[in-house]
Amino acid sequence: MAKDKETKETLEETSAETSAEETETSATDAENTAVNDVETTKAEEGAEESEASEQAAATEESDASEDAAAQEAAASDENEDAEDSSEENSDDEVEESHESLTVAGNGASDAVVPPAAGDVTNGEGMKGIAAYFDLPDDLMLAAAHTRDSKYDAFEAYSPFPIHGMDDAMGLGRSWIPWVTFGAGSAGFLTANAIQFFMMTFDWPMIVGGKPYAPWPSFVPIMFELTVLFAGVTTAIVMLIAAGCFRKPFIIDPEITKDRFVLWISADDDAFDAEEVRGFLETLNPVEIRTITKGA
Repeated sequence: MAKDKETKETLEETSAETSAEETETSATDAENTAVNDVETTKAEEGAEESEASEQAAATEESDASEDAAAQEAAASDENEDAEDSSEENSDDEVEESHESLTVAGNGASDAVVPPAAGDVTNGEGMKGIAAYFDLPDDLMLAAAHTRDSKYDAFEAYSPFPIHGMDDAMGLGRSWIPWVTFGAGSAGFLTANAIQFFMMTFDWPMIVGGKPYAPWPSFVPIMFELTVLFAGVTTAIVMLIAAGCFRKPFIIDPEITKDRFVLWISADDDAFDAEEVRGFLETLNPVEIRTITKGA
């Protein structure tokens, strides 16, 4: 009986200890579960906050990109309006000034000629017709044929002087030497008048026993004034006659490089566009251009 009682007590103690341990274990598990739940909740809340911040950033970026696109579109519209306005103003200026010229060559599309060509005009707006050649000999031959034709208002342009071109164009001697002669004569007479008036009439003086009018001593002054008047006057008249003080009539800038051109002006009394073009075609040029005023 005593052993049974002890055994029973032992079992009861063992079961009590076991139940206590189980209680502690369950409590520990409950605490761990609660901790895990708290951590999981925090992690979920952090993830939600991160997603919310990402969505907010994406929304801000999208709004910013939309604003930038709208600003670019507005700037583009303003630029287009400004360009349209400038083009309209440019067209108006061209129509009002009529300073541009067009060149139609051999049926090709019109091309713009330098505004300097617009200085010479006539009532119909036709400037003239130009024929282009590759060689100076071809230009000289074309000039000779034009000289023998009914056209008088023509010119030959080349990037360098061509010997014999004056004769081919029928040009006579220049009138500039007559200017030189007249200016030299004026200088000679001026020197004589000044010296004879001063030494003979205004303040007569006897120098070295010579008479009042010792003309041999006047020769150096005569020579100096003759050369001075002739040289300066000739240079000024030559520059004026060559048109150096007025804007040049430019048919083609390439003429100063490697182009040879025969030009028949519309100012010629016998000028007719079709007849002139037909005449120039008989000269076998490499190109023919009709130059008119205004586009």
